[in-house]
Amino acid sequence: MNGRETIQSRSVKKLRDSVARKIAAGEVIDRPNSVVRELLDNSIDAGSTEISLYLENGGITRIRVVDNGCGMSEEDLRLCYLPHATSKIESEEDLLSISSLGFRGEALSSISTCTRMEVISRQEESETAYRLIVHGGREIALEEWRGSQGTIIDASELFYSIPARKKFLKRSSAETSMCQKTFLEKTLPFPGISFRFYTDNNLKLFLPASSRKERILAAWKGAFNPSLLHELSGEEEGFKITIIAGRPELNRKDRRFIQIFANNRRIDEYAFVQAVQYGFDDALPGGVYPVCFVFIEVDPHLVDFNIHPAKREARFRNQPAIHHKIVQLIKDFLSEYTFRFRSESKVVEQPSLPARDMQSPSFAPPSEKQTSWNEWRAFSGATSKIQGSKPAVRYEEHYKPVHSVTETMNRMSPLVEKPQDTSDDFEGLRYMGQIMDLFLLAEYDNRLFIVDQHAAHERILFEQFKKKASTVQELLIPVEFETDEAEEMNLEKNKEKYRELGITVSSLETGLWQMTSVPKSALDMEGELVQFLKTQKGSVGELEKQLYATMSCRAAVKDGDPVDALSAIELIKGAFQLESARCPHGRPIWFELSKDELFELVGRTI
Repeated sequence: MNGRETIQSRSVKKLRDSVARKIAAGEVIDRPNSVVRELLDNSIDAGSTEISLYLENGGITRIRVVDNGCGMSEEDLRLCYLPHATSKIESEEDLLSISSLGFRGEALSSISTCTRMEVISRQEESETAYRLIVHGGREIALEEWRGSQGTIIDASELFYSIPARKKFLKRSSAETSMCQKTFLEKTLPFPGISFRFYTDNNLKLFLPASSRKERILAAWKGAFNPSLLHELSGEEEGFKITIIAGRPELNRKDRRFIQIFANNRRIDEYAFVQAVQYGFDDALPGGVYPVCFVFIEVDPHLVDFNIHPAKREARFRNQPAIHHKIVQLIKDFLSEYTFRFRSESKVVEQPSLPARDMQSPSFAPPSEKQTSWNEWRAFSGATSKIQGSKPAVRYEEHYKPVHSVTETMNRMSPLVEKPQDTSDDFEGLRYMGQIMDLFLLAEYDNRLFIVDQHAAHERILFEQFKKKASTVQELLIPVEFETDEAEEMNLEKNKEKYRELGITVSSLETGLWQMTSVPKSALDMEGELVQFLKTQKGSVGELEKQLYATMSCRAAVKDGDPVDALSAIELIKGAFQLESARCPHGRPIWFELSKDELFELVGRTI
């Protein structure tokens, strides 16, 4: 008799409470970070100003949370671990106005079912603390104890009562990493609370009470330049938004630092992530992503969190309005840091850049003050070049050096055309030469312009790729390349999207693929295209931007390439005509110094 027949032959019976509680516990608690999430929620809801998290063996052996919140009475402890026991709501109507993080009444019940749990708690008005011990969902003891105001919850031997769950846990370092991620997600919306994170009795993170920006800087210490992070805020009927956004040059190759919080909960809401990307689209068009933390406060009547056990998803009645506001706030912010050329001798229908501070050399975008020469060197940096492990072993790269912008544009024909004749534009522009084999110097309207030749050419090519569709070129000899399991899965999933971009790939056998056609403008870029195919993912639109960024970076004149005077002038004029003079990776293309600023730098009287 097979398994199906056996199941069908059984009569329907009600599960024993012990079995049902273990199943329910498994839905709420699946790894140590789930315990961390629920306990931190409770501590925050208790009004704590100091919270400490202790992990042993990645939380598998022990998870301990200590807070100084309001605490629980003896009667609270007697009920807190029972199913659906909560102090957060009482009726269905309360679900329409939830302001707390936890409200389901399943956290302590689930934790107590799959761990050996001990709770010590004392309320401010009580002289006595109480200790509750529950193992596997069964109360062992409830007694008077000693302790200060607040609550200590100790959950040890995770899944000792559900062995089937325990075997799916990862090594302790991986579990610790997930717990730390959850810890940080809980700390960011509450900068007024002091948090500590210990692993195996070692203090790993200390986040004192601070501002939102300072909390983010402390959470990822050393990851961000403080001067590149800015706080934005706005509100409409029914919601308020605070955004900690990085300037375009502070970017990444993934969306790790695009984080959305609604009513102090981290949520997975693609519409709002998309809003962030739309906001940065002009400044970061080339497949890189911004640093942006969005904190939304929504009228509880306009949002429903009761659709996901971990409350990672929500329904918003005013989602379009929130989406629009996020885009608007970011674009307004970026308008202050968008490099656009302006002429002082004729009217240009573009906003003028805000005045600079004259107290120190300032090559940073307007409004950024006190920028040192060393900071500017680090800020402008060297040219970005595509890097990574070498692609498959079945092809060889034969790249010819590019010696001028004109030569590159001719080679890229017919997709990339030379800019229209601009001989009548920028009258008085004087090219002064190339320095450091990278920067082009030009004088115009009593201002000195320093142009990054690679970044400028890269953005010009990128814009041309976007505007003109490329013809597809069938390869006379297909390019074969090897893949690992993850790369093969990515290729199989995205091959139709790649086809829409003019790249045709097919599998020859497990671990071996071939590329049979490419965009005509991407000939001689097979190496970069293979790397692109193996690693990139996303929508067709996102892949298109990433592809064009890769192609333009490869085709652009490089750091160290000599540029003749005519090509340099053509490149400078092209850079001045860009709508947003940043390369596809967010770096400024040029910097300027006025005559007054130069006089100030050398101490001359203006």
